[in-house]
Amino acid sequence: MKSKEHTRQVRDKVIEKFKAGLGYKKISQALNIPRSTVQAIIQKWKEYGTTINLPRQGRPPKLTGRTRRALIRNAAKRPMVTLDELQRSTAQVGESVHRTTISRALHKVGLYGRVARRKPLLTGNHKKSRLQ
Repeated sequence: MKSKEHTRQVRDKVIEKFKAGLGYKKISQALNIPRSTVQAIIQKWKEYGTTINLPRQGRPPKLTGRTRRALIRNAAKRPMVTLDELQRSTAQVGESVHRTTISRALHKVGLYGRVARRKPLLTGNHKKSRLQ
């Protein structure tokens, strides 16, 4: 809980006093909290019927569920596909997202970019034995 928020008990006391018929000013003086806070608590109670902290809205995701599933399908079907190609495919659908966003979505489902081990170069001894 944030330090700025009042405890549930304080908010319940405000509602109790309001139901008893006290005004905003009287409640704020009795509980030693600002009148505007009392007003906000009461308005919230009238609208939602509760004094608990309601969930706040967050930032909406850039990728919709449908696009995310399509990305995962493409990456699973073609393991060697690059992030740039996946980025272009999402742009065609109409969602322009960054490569790291795509990478993050794939990592969440356990798909990681793997690079094949480089084949060692031939040495002089290799070439001689090959000629023989």
